Amino acid sequence: MPSPLRVEPGRRDGLFMPLLAAVLLIGAFPAIPAPAGPARIIPSGSRVEGDVTALGRDVDVEGTVVGTVVASWGSVRINGHVTGPVVALGGDVVLSGDGRVDGDVLAFGGDVRFDGPASASRSVGGTVRSVGALESAFLAELRTSPVAGASVSPLLLSFRIFLLLLWLAAALVLLRLQPRNLAGAADSASGRVVFLGAIGTSAVISGLLVSAGLLLAIPARIGLFLAAAVAAALYVAKVWGLAALSLALGRSLLRSARRGGVLFGDPAAATAGLLALGLPSLVPVLGPLLWAVVSLVAIGVAIRALVLREAPAEAASARAAA
Repeated sequence: MPSPLRVEPGRRDGLFMPLLAAVLLIGAFPAIPAPAGPARIIPSGSRVEGDVTALGRDVDVEGTVVGTVVASWGSVRINGHVTGPVVALGGDVVLSGDGRVDGDVLAFGGDVRFDGPASASRSVGGTVRSVGALESAFLAELRTSPVAGASVSPLLLSFRIFLLLLWLAAALVLLRLQPRNLAGAADSASGRVVFLGAIGTSAVISGLLVSAGLLLAIPARIGLFLAAAVAAALYVAKVWGLAALSLALGRSLLRSARRGGVLFGDPAAATAGLLALGLPSLVPVLGPLLWAVVSLVAIGVAIRALVLREAPAEAASARAAA
């Protein structure tokens, strides 16, 4: 489940809304340890024209950066001045003293902190958003199972059930629009959970590495939008693959359903499968882990289905050319 998002109101939403939305929707990035490296330091009194990026190391801004600051798997510490936005992927953003950021501030996988006289209203011209560790926030929020205890807010439980209904609606819409493709993907998913999970994990890790590479190789503003596109593509794969995975599980659960009955057919199978996958995710500790694994397997289902679909098309093109 997504972690709570801390938002400090600012003067503009700015650059990060597409990236933030895509990152929150994915919600299943595995933790990757940052490689150790010396911090990149912008010394006091110096001025850097252009973006400052770093991979696997921190960025310390004591001077002035006329551009964007991005640290992938590192933290950003600011005691100087940054005229553009600041992003830390897998780290913290710390503003101290007279540190100033004219743009937005985003920390994904970390936190945004203010030391000394620094504050969100005084030190940041845009908005402040931090997305902490998803699993830690979820476990801190739910200390007992919502299906077993009355200490959990009914509103919170209702919201999570509503999210499951949205997933179900998406699965039924896809089943309506692409019944054959979805059915074929469901058939190919049976008995290959470990293999498909490995494909999904590789895709997510590759997406993170590609995003980090884009942020280093091209201007940061363009790189952030391309990173958002990568995250959005993974999310689309998750939605499509989850529909196929639910259909496969539901068919197995309802294989003895009577023809013509309420539980017969792919819509009923997709519903039963999604409920079987989604309801356990409401249980703390094991629930978030289960949903993360399901998400990775779903991405693997979508990627494998795409590969299998492209292979016959390429073979047909080769035969036509011959």
